[in-house]
Amino acid sequence: TEEQKAAEEVAVPAGEMKTLLFTTKTCPNCKIAKQMLAEAEEEYQLIDAEKNPELVSRYGIMQAPTLVVIEGDETKKYVNASNIQKYVEENE
Repeated sequence: TEEQKAAEEVAVPAGEMKTLLFTTKTCPNCKIAKQMLAEAEEEYQLIDAEKNPELVSRYGIMQAPTLVVIEGDETKKYVNASNIQKYVEENE
């Protein structure tokens, strides 16, 4: 299924980093978050929260946009556009 495919693509090899942006089709701030990440040339995988309930559950996503940064065993979440902006600024 599409959900399994998305979950498999999220597997992060040791020592690597993966950035996931959870969005919904109706979320106005998701567009802002995507724009901020694009301007910062930040690579990320876009996850439609409505189509990927397994990933939403796995990462405890409560609202969109939420940026999940996975580095090895460590996972950090940045909820809403203002916190995603802080992430972008910290990583410039």
